[in-house]
Amino acid sequence: MNRAADALVDTLVLHGVDRVFCVPGESYLAVLDALHDCDEIHVVSCRHEGGAGYMAVADAKLTGAPGVALVSRGPGACNAAIAVHTAEQDAVPFILFIGQVPRPDLGRGAFQEVDYRITFGDMAKHVEEVHDPKRLAKVVAQAFQIAQEGTPGPVVVVLPEDMLTDPAENTGASPMALEKPRATDAQVKAVAAAIGRAKRPLLVAGGMLRLASARAALLACSEAWSLPVATSFKNQDIFPNEHDHFAAHLGYGVPATIRETLQDADLIVAMGTRLGDVTTQGYLLPEAPQPRQPLIHVYPDGEHLDHVFDTSQAICADAEDFIARLAAISPPKAPQGRGEWLKRLRDAHRKMSQWKPWSAPDGVNFGHVVDAFRNQLKDDAIVTMDAGNFNSWVHRHFPFKPTQILLGAVSGAMGLGVPSAVAAALRHPDRQVVTVCGDGGMLMTGNELATAVQYGARVRIFVSNNKSYGTIRLHQEKAFPGRVEATALVNPDFAKWAESFGALGLRIDKAEDADRVLKEALAHDGPVVIDVAASLEHISAYTNLTSLKPGRAKKV
Repeated sequence: MNRAADALVDTLVLHGVDRVFCVPGESYLAVLDALHDCDEIHVVSCRHEGGAGYMAVADAKLTGAPGVALVSRGPGACNAAIAVHTAEQDAVPFILFIGQVPRPDLGRGAFQEVDYRITFGDMAKHVEEVHDPKRLAKVVAQAFQIAQEGTPGPVVVVLPEDMLTDPAENTGASPMALEKPRATDAQVKAVAAAIGRAKRPLLVAGGMLRLASARAALLACSEAWSLPVATSFKNQDIFPNEHDHFAAHLGYGVPATIRETLQDADLIVAMGTRLGDVTTQGYLLPEAPQPRQPLIHVYPDGEHLDHVFDTSQAICADAEDFIARLAAISPPKAPQGRGEWLKRLRDAHRKMSQWKPWSAPDGVNFGHVVDAFRNQLKDDAIVTMDAGNFNSWVHRHFPFKPTQILLGAVSGAMGLGVPSAVAAALRHPDRQVVTVCGDGGMLMTGNELATAVQYGARVRIFVSNNKSYGTIRLHQEKAFPGRVEATALVNPDFAKWAESFGALGLRIDKAEDADRVLKEALAHDGPVVIDVAASLEHISAYTNLTSLKPGRAKKV
């Protein structure tokens, strides 16, 4: 007998799914049973549903295809909600399968019953609870389509426990056609003409250009049109940071001097980005609702066009296709002043990103760790990050190549670091995978180190251990100077903690240890945790606690 659970797994195989992440639960045991006989899909059992969801989101960023996680009802689904939110914020295709109470018990307040349409209604693109086993395969195929069309995002499919064991007349459902919107030739030529006329254009490139083919098209377009590129939040890796045309990574902490320089653009072309508040530096680049300069916005979802900003041209189109066609047009001679504009942006970025070793009075300036990354990470390394101020050293001082990959959360949620590293190491076991975490985030999802050990994921986890929720402490000092509350932490020895999992534990207690310890970590054939005795005084790459005191000049 072909059960509904078997039809679900067959559909996953037909959609090219080769790995799913889960925490096992009794409400979807039939799916686990069907996966037991499926050689095409690797099942990764995780230690927390948030970790499983994060791994699926990270895997989707790596492959460009929907990530898949399976969790049980009630508590399991609620634990996975952070991944649903991250997939929505980061525009990542993600499918969450949730076990549900049996159909006869629905609406009775049964054990762990939740109405997921309400719970996920404002985060997921679509939520569907399947009662008819004959519909399940089609619903799953539709979920893959919905997750990828327009703005990619999360889809939730709810599986009543008893439905999964009912007979299904069909086997798996094949993928549905995905039709990406395509700009007209006239639209591409109009954008080309606008760029050709501009003296100080700026291209803001977003996450829709993450795939290797899109990165290549972005670079070709920039070089053909003498076009400076700023990358959207957490997409710093899509354009070579040491290229003469790299203008900025538009994340948190961008110095005012950089923002003010970028605002002098006489044309902004935004491609493959929704132009959220972080990327636009608080809706100032461009200004909302009326930009200072003409704004051309190319995005595959009309809902995000002309919504926040008045655009001179709003084009609903696939970003990669558009930029590849733009790169193929022979440009006119660049107008006078373009070269000076490129040099001005290049010089400003290089001055800001230059690393100057700082000694700290209370530990290691985390920049020394990032400087070691510069020296030792290979051209195809994968860098993942949790949320926190320690990322500022990576964004400011690590020059990403487009052959490298950065995995971070646009959502700003803590906890992505370790799970994303595990997903990356499983997907690319032959590549260096390093992650940077704070001591706060490490103890949120660091338990997935057990998953890394179980499956042999070669992760190198650097913990910025400054015994503080550093980002909140920074905001606290700005808003309420000297009134520290709830941000101090008491931490374990993370190196010894790692050893209890069966991983290698190392320490960086002084700046000069960084290169040696990184070399040892990269050489080890297994998971490694490096406890960095990080400075709290040097709370970010742009400022320190002393300079935040009233009357003190702030560092950049």
